This record gives sequence, structure tokens and C-alpha cells, in this order.
Amino acid sequence: MIKKRLFIGSSSEELNLAETAKAILDKDFDVSIWNENVWDKSIFKINQNFLSDLLKATLQYDFGILIGTGDDKVTFRGTEVLQPRDNVLFELGLFTGRLGTSKCAFLIDKEIKLLSDFGGLSVAQFDTEDSSSFERAVTQIKDLFLSSSDDDLNFFPSSTLASVYLENLIVPICRFLIENGGFKVGDNHYRKCQINVIVPDRINEDVNLQFEKLKSTIQTENVTFKYAGRPRNISIDTQMKDGTLEFIDFPTIISGINHAISNLLPNDFNKLSPDYNSILERELRRFITTLKKLLIKHGFDEMVSVKRESEL
Repeated sequence: MIKKRLFIGSSSEELNLAETAKAILDKDFDVSIWNENVWDKSIFKINQNFLSDLLKATLQYDFGILIGTGDDKVTFRGTEVLQPRDNVLFELGLFTGRLGTSKCAFLIDKEIKLLSDFGGLSVAQFDTEDSSSFERAVTQIKDLFLSSSDDDLNFFPSSTLASVYLENLIVPICRFLIENGGFKVGDNHYRKCQINVIVPDRINEDVNLQFEKLKSTIQTENVTFKYAGRPRNISIDTQMKDGTLEFIDFPTIISGINHAISNLLPNDFNKLSPDYNSILERELRRFITTLKKLLIKHGFDEMVSVKRESEL
């Protein structure tokens, strides 16, 4: 089972707390720590654009924890209070906006001043004088993350594309098969039907050509049918296998994943960096898990199989 990736961010003064949190979380997550003074072990490299690397990290990680301690003193309405570093607050906002409030948490010293805008965020407080309170706070966050669905619908390109793909192709085919008790090809009416969605192991620049090469290895026959509410006929490839009429589709819509990420990270796209490829792989997995969740929601999960190319 692949561990979900978790990012911990803190100021350099609190690296020891980040290490303690990592030790607690390592069993359940693939944990990385970022700190401005540990470049060699960090997500971000000193010779790269800082904001670009932060954006890249929000695409690479499933969960984020930002540690807030009283590193800075500020005057608030005439009173001196403690507040986390600005960069920690910035990263908290960035990760929360990208991952959602159930997948990002603020691990915070109980003595610091919380802004009113923090309402609705996942916050776990600890006492710097009590190490056990810190461990309890980290465990509280761990339980929150473990209870969070690993395939929640979100604003990542893969999730949106999976929703569009399902509504525009898979749902009409499933409904047609149910309403007609199967599918008729020539004089034969097949009552046993199955839809197989084949997702590639990786996305090439030309997804259409990629699928054409894959389809050439499978002997199929194209069929078309009209479905109410659609301006054009639905066209899909089929094959007979063990007495079942199988509908086979290669979702070329996933090319949108490549397009979206290449616009967000143009430099990494141009050199096809390892980070870029890892983000693409993560988005392919998100596409599959989102599609499977939606199939269950619609009640079509028994009719549709979603496989990677390597599983054929």
C-alpha cells in the first residue's frame, strides 16, 4: 500500500518539534520536513524559485502540517503578543487553499495570538513546556488525516476531468445498457455487458497517439448509438470476451492533466523533471480514485472496470 505523502513546515528554531512530529507520523505517512536551513534534505532547493517550489509541493503532497510558535513579537491593539513567522502563515494559507481544511492543519503553541481569519481551519494546540501535550496534538492531527477520505473530490485537474468524463460518456452508456437490457449488435442482443476504462501508466505529450498505439494491440469493433439529450451519437470500441460484450474506452480527456500542470510548472515541463513526473503520476491516481468513487455514488461500479495499462 502506498503511503500518503505529508509535508511538515516550521521555522528553523522549531526544527526539533518538526522532527518529533515526523517520528510520530512516519508509520502512517511518507513525511518530509521543510526548513530554510536544511536545504540538502528539504523539498525546496536554494537555486530554485521559492514560490514555484511551494506550488509544486502542494501538488506533490496529500497532507500538510505547519508548526506555529512564538518566533516573532508584534504589537496588537497596544499589547505585545507572540505570532508565528510570516512565511509559516503564508505556507499554511497556500496549502489549505490547495488541499482543503481537512487535509491541512496548524500545529500551534497555545500562547500565540490567533488571527480571526483562522476560524474553520484545523488547529491543534500544545504547551511548549509539556512534551506530552505536543505528542497528543500531533496524534490528534494524525487521526484527522487518517479519517479523511483519500479520494475526496477537489479542485485538482484530475478530479474535475474524472467528473466530466463520467457524466459525458460513462453515465450515458450505463443508462443505455440498463434501459435497453443490454446492447444490440446486428442481429445479436447481448445482455451481458461490461465497460472497461483503460488508463495509461504515464501520460505522453500526444495522448491521442498514445492511445491509438495501445488500441492497435486490442482487436475491437466500433459501435455507435444515440442517447437522449446528447447532440451527437456515442461512439465506442467493443470486443467479445467470454460471452460478454466489453465496451473499451481510453480516456483521452486526461491530456488536460498534462496541460494544467505544464501551465502551472512550465520550467519543470520543459525538462520533464522527476518532480513533474511524480506530480503526473499522482494526478493519474487521483483521476482513477475519483472516477471509482463517482461510479459507486451513481451505482455503476459493478458495470465499469477501471484499470491501468500495466494491468491488461
